[in-house]
Amino acid sequence: MSRVMILSAVLVVLLAAEQSISQNLFVAADYSCYKYSDDSELSHVEITYSFLRNQFKFQPDSTGFHAHLEMTAVIRDSVGGLVDSNSWPAGIHVGSLIEANIPNYLTNDIVTAQLKPGDYRFSLTVRDIYSESIGKIDMPISVPAFTSSRLELSDLEFVYRFLEPDGSRFVRGNRKIIPNTRKIFSQDDTVAYIYAESYNLDSALQRCNLVMRIFDAGGIIYKEIPFALDTKGNRSAVILTGMNISAFRPGTYTLQLAAYAGSDTAVTEKNFDILPGKTAWEKAIEHEELADFPEAIVIRNEQDARKVREEILYIATRDELKQFESLNLEGKNNFIRSFWQRRDPDPATPINENKIEHYRRLKYVNSAFSTFRDSGNEPNGWKTDMGRVYIVYGPPSDEENYPSAMGEIPWKKWNYDRIEGGVFFIFIDESGYGNYRLIHSTAKGEPKDNNWELRLKPSTPVR
Repeated sequence: MSRVMILSAVLVVLLAAEQSISQNLFVAADYSCYKYSDDSELSHVEITYSFLRNQFKFQPDSTGFHAHLEMTAVIRDSVGGLVDSNSWPAGIHVGSLIEANIPNYLTNDIVTAQLKPGDYRFSLTVRDIYSESIGKIDMPISVPAFTSSRLELSDLEFVYRFLEPDGSRFVRGNRKIIPNTRKIFSQDDTVAYIYAESYNLDSALQRCNLVMRIFDAGGIIYKEIPFALDTKGNRSAVILTGMNISAFRPGTYTLQLAAYAGSDTAVTEKNFDILPGKTAWEKAIEHEELADFPEAIVIRNEQDARKVREEILYIATRDELKQFESLNLEGKNNFIRSFWQRRDPDPATPINENKIEHYRRLKYVNSAFSTFRDSGNEPNGWKTDMGRVYIVYGPPSDEENYPSAMGEIPWKKWNYDRIEGGVFFIFIDESGYGNYRLIHSTAKGEPKDNNWELRLKPSTPVR
């Protein structure tokens, strides 16, 4: 494919609805066209695509688990003639199968091409090497002709969120742009962001006036938002802005962006969808479930932020924890909102079942396993080995209790029938005061001691 570049993968949240033409595997894609250069007849085309991480088959390796994919991209012209094609291998690596199976993680990537103005069709096929499953997306692409003589706008790109630049090729306009490939927002997202570029600005002007007009499915203007862009006399400028969508009715909309500079005008537009947010009753249920954890609803100060970090410690990745720690309070609130959206097992429902279940587990372990209270009178059940296992894996299928008996110290065995074909965890109470410590498990990534039965004897030194 003409200058096709495969960029580093990032994770974004999956929202509801289907866009792709799939065969077993989910695939979604969107595209935007940008000006290549003043002296080129080509336009720069960026095609973002995404697929669910937990739909692939993972195999163990020396540092965790990996999935192996084969990607094939094809561009054809308006009469079906082959313009270009490319195939390449791709891999996804995770530390554990629990991480691999987290619901609603998408891997988002991008291919680019320089194409002449005209109509094309783009197809992308994804094949899982280990399971032989296949997914495919096929969509039309209309490439405009950019000039150097009049005010122009690129295509719109809907953005799920934007971050500080990290050196990846997703960085544009000094921001790392996380695209909303499916062009779908929820009322609970509050803000819908867009990215675009303006070209051929009058260098004598210091600003460009713009208007976002949102039309409903019937073509009636639903909202109009004027704003100004400080161009500082530059010939081109980046447009990265957002609109509050919390009061939008669910449905399909068209966002039209119009730019005005002197006597010049340029217009670009793209459709997007709004899904329902939580109803007041459903929000009340969630607030009731999280009543013991108000910081899970909103982080008000650094003390709340510390609690939230402790609450997600066992289910967040190292990179996620590091990113969370680096943010201010507003950033932490945005981060944790996205954190739970990525783990929502069914975005079509207004309640995040995983979040509620996680906090139910936290509440239980703090009640059942706290051996003392930390400074500030906070329960410490979540810090115990049994608390961690319960938070990560949930309640065991069955539990075997062996209280103190002649010749053995107290111990427990938790069996999980539905994990990895059946695993168990062994906890021992070394002190005799109910402080059970994990010494062995058959689960991957957990402590192992094949001689654990010897450690049940009080005379056996515990390592």
